[in-house]
Amino acid sequence: MKTYIFILLITSLSVQAMVIPSSCRVEWNKAGFHLPTSQPQIFANVIDFGAAADGITDDKQSIVDAIASLRGHYGIVYFPAGTYLLESGIDLPDSVILRGAGSNTTFIKVNSTENFFRISGSAINLFTNILSGYQKDSYKITVKNDDLFQLGDYVEIRQDNGSWDNGTYTKKIKVVGQITKIKYKNGDTLILEDKLRLDFDPSLNPEIRKIIPKRQVCIEYLNLERINTSKDATGYNIYFNLAVNCRVKGIESNKSQGSHCKISLSSNIEVTGCFFHDANMYDGVGTKGYGVTIDCHSGLCLVSNNIFKHLRHAMMTKDGANGNVFAYNYSTDVFRNGKGEYPHDFAGDISLHGHYSYANLFEGNIVQNIIIDNTKGPSGPYNTFFRNRIQHYGLFMVSEFTNRSNYVGNEIIGDFLNGLCMILGSNNFLYGNNLNGSVTPSGITTLKDFSYYLTNIPTFWNVTCSWPSIGINNILNSGTIPAKERFLKGIYTDNSDDNFINVLFPDNGISTEIYPNPAYDKIVVDVDSKMSTNAIITFIDLSGHTIRKYYFDLIQKGDNQKTIDISDIPNGIYIVKIISEIGSSEKKIVVN
Repeated sequence: MKTYIFILLITSLSVQAMVIPSSCRVEWNKAGFHLPTSQPQIFANVIDFGAAADGITDDKQSIVDAIASLRGHYGIVYFPAGTYLLESGIDLPDSVILRGAGSNTTFIKVNSTENFFRISGSAINLFTNILSGYQKDSYKITVKNDDLFQLGDYVEIRQDNGSWDNGTYTKKIKVVGQITKIKYKNGDTLILEDKLRLDFDPSLNPEIRKIIPKRQVCIEYLNLERINTSKDATGYNIYFNLAVNCRVKGIESNKSQGSHCKISLSSNIEVTGCFFHDANMYDGVGTKGYGVTIDCHSGLCLVSNNIFKHLRHAMMTKDGANGNVFAYNYSTDVFRNGKGEYPHDFAGDISLHGHYSYANLFEGNIVQNIIIDNTKGPSGPYNTFFRNRIQHYGLFMVSEFTNRSNYVGNEIIGDFLNGLCMILGSNNFLYGNNLNGSVTPSGITTLKDFSYYLTNIPTFWNVTCSWPSIGINNILNSGTIPAKERFLKGIYTDNSDDNFINVLFPDNGISTEIYPNPAYDKIVVDVDSKMSTNAIITFIDLSGHTIRKYYFDLIQKGDNQKTIDISDIPNGIYIVKIISEIGSSEKKIVVN
């Protein structure tokens, strides 16, 4: 018979119609990158600035020159297919989009132990006290010295560590804090863009300062590989520090030293449709073997629809990270190799590493293990685990001082000595968790809540099963997510964000005709292109769902034709979108 470990040191909370009480949730719907109102008007091709793209020549200066040619304006630096070598990292300015031809054609190899792509702002090292308004869900505060701030400034709020600080963390940073923006200002009263996600304590010296973050930096459709094999270095492949409203999309990142992607003192960073895998070391020192790590007051970051493979910790929050969303990611082959660490696969794909990260949402992920440890002290309140599937050792919250977490609709599955659940702490909220066929607490058969950050089905949802696909009312271990299906098919990155691609290329480089229309069993797609490119042809029904994709490789400059068999597409009216590296177009056709 299967044995479960299920330890609950909790104060019972009554089940409410709104499953997780509003007092235990935050504004997760605001997480992620927000498209700028202006469109990029400048385009720089790194080849035009001397990049060799041969994998032998150091192309750093050519890339730096291409970036400089934008002169601080919002623009695109384009990497055509090829292999680019970097012997050192690159600091990125505001408003630059680095975009490749695709993660399977544009390769950037870095032979360095430095942080690879660095997006780092600055801060004014002058704090002033917050006098009032520092309660959870407040967006209006009063400050001692209002002369330090102007409308539109980004700010960092923080306070001293509380009695929960066990003194084992050597950095002794002030971990409770939040990054936000001043929406309005009236004398010493500041109206904030975002509500506070925690009750700040007047006895712990809540304070605020201005920061000057980097903004609107995007890294898209590239393959990044760390070819330096040092096992001692901890350089990140992508590093956001004091940055806001930036995006990483459709990249493959191979062989990190520290984290593949590290996010500190930042807000609204989005990482989506990516593939992070492998590392030089997995002992965890300096985040070695980590995927995406969010720390140091960072908030409203969205990590969604990614694949993680052979990492120590795929998704990590620590040091006061709060209000972030990790959603619909797939992680497999978890691995650690620190001294005395056995078994090697007993590591948390999702890991909360203590020192008071709080109010983070983990929704719809499929992972091997979830571990909320007390390595560096407890985690904070309101961390929420909603409709995740844990399919190896299980879910372990091992700090008795980590309180007020939410566990709703999760599936925990596994054979002998797997599929375990241990939850310590007090005042935790549990509802409808399925432990290998046994729903806990007992008597719950339905879960009406679909998402805690989305109002509609996610745009990347292209699998046949209904959404949400995990947790009651679904059959245990029956549903899937797009990231897992991509992994099983060997399609590791997602380049399907049509709207974002359209924004990147306002001066369209292609025009398209489709015939016959109405069509029966075949169509001809005629593309007139201004340069050689690749393209994806997508059929979208009138409800907005993608039903077919076809690849149009190696389009040449000039006129190109491709015949497509559509005999398996049902009768109806469809939008056919052609998305290329240099532009896009769409046509409406009738299939009859």
